[in-house]
Amino acid sequence: MTEVARMRFKSVTKPNEHGQLALNEDGTFQIKPSPDLREEMARLEEQALQKSTLIGYGLGGALIAAGALVVAAGWYMGRKFGKLGTSLSTPRPVDEVDVVRDESGGVHVRLSGIESKFQTIQMGWNIDEILDEEAAQFVSKFDEMKRQTTQ
Repeated sequence: MTEVARMRFKSVTKPNEHGQLALNEDGTFQIKPSPDLREEMARLEEQALQKSTLIGYGLGGALIAAGALVVAAGWYMGRKFGKLGTSLSTPRPVDEVDVVRDESGGVHVRLSGIESKFQTIQMGWNIDEILDEEAAQFVSKFDEMKRQTTQ
């Protein structure tokens, strides 16, 4: 895969959490996270899974019969969706990704998880976390590629 545009990003509060967004010649979008960012995303995912498990068990206690179904569904969803840390950098078609700049120059990315369209991943960077020219070029090229896929 040959890259046609790249945008680097870095967290202001956690500089080791950085990476790149890449648009590839074959019409795919890719996130290339640093090891620290990948670990942080995996930690956040684990935290969300623990919270959903706790809610599932609480509901199961109140509704015994329905609770058994909720626990089974929670386990299945954890198995099905529990790969964000490893699937974050998997290439995706450009038409399945949204990349926009807000009025203050920040860049926001929204995409579905690889395993299921029910999972949505949202990431954003303020203007002081990216290079403005690089971001403008990246978003422009992304918009151009997205228009080509919808024609």
